[in-house]
Amino acid sequence: MRMRFGAFLATAVLLTLAGPAFAQTKGPVAGTWSCVAHGTDAGDMNYTFNLAQTGEQVTGNFTAASPDGGNESHDVQNGSFKSGRLEMHFADDDGTIDVTGALDGNDALKGDWSQGDTKGTWECKRAAAVAPSKT
Repeated sequence: MRMRFGAFLATAVLLTLAGPAFAQTKGPVAGTWSCVAHGTDAGDMNYTFNLAQTGEQVTGNFTAASPDGGNESHDVQNGSFKSGRLEMHFADDDGTIDVTGALDGNDALKGDWSQGDTKGTWECKRAAAVAPSKT
């Protein structure tokens, strides 16, 4: 009995320590994406999604050029990837930006966006991984 309890305890400790590693597996939409939004007031807008995925939850942000020449970033609010469908919301000074879409193969995303009465489409390609430099 004592030997079984010891083995059980050791297994429980290992699973507890390893649990976060298993919970943070990279999902299909995780990564950096180079994107274009179509239908904005200023025409096509280039931006970047930086996404993380844990289970169905999607977190991260998008970064785009701001009108003042700098960059602006907005964090994902209530992001999810369920049954192949991506849904994210971003808070902005002009109101919430709602984004829906899906994978288009392994290295592309596309879908629709809306902000108030303004609506459009968007598409992204997975950014190429940067190879480490050889020194």
